[in-house]
Amino acid sequence: MPINIPLLNQQTPQTVLKMINLEASQLSLPDSRELMWGAFGAYGVLQAIAQSFNHSLLGSLIYGVMSVVLLYGGTYGLLRVLKEDAKFQRTATALAIMSGLAALIYTVLHLLFGIALPPPLPTEKLLRFLLFPILIWMVFMYAFLFRHVSLRPAPAFFAAALFVIVIEVILSPISR
Repeated sequence: MPINIPLLNQQTPQTVLKMINLEASQLSLPDSRELMWGAFGAYGVLQAIAQSFNHSLLGSLIYGVMSVVLLYGGTYGLLRVLKEDAKFQRTATALAIMSGLAALIYTVLHLLFGIALPPPLPTEKLLRFLLFPILIWMVFMYAFLFRHVSLRPAPAFFAAALFVIVIEVILSPISR
């Protein structure tokens, strides 16, 4: 029995591109458990790869798993409090896809500048500087997605900032 993952649909990549530009919400994604688990798997792997430049292999794997657990659990808890359980699967899928894209961009930047610049230059400081706009974009993306779940703008922004700070700023140094 073949597994039908709607990622190959024409609708899903178009929706993701629209979500990157803040033109479409997660409610346009297909409601698929396989897509959600695939997105979280890719997110965990991409987060582990992005952290592997600064962490040990074990620390990177722990970070990848913990970031998936926190994103999944935080989204589940938030939507449970809001009594919007019906939107959980699509919202979690969208958050995992967007976060995975951010991790992929960070990895590409790290490879690009790590190879292009010689070792005595402060490559890590430059990458942190370049990572900041990606983190800001993640906050706005999360807020946009939470806004479509029924949060008002200020609580959506607060929840989004809390998610990004906990996963990207607090968890990263802990998992070294």
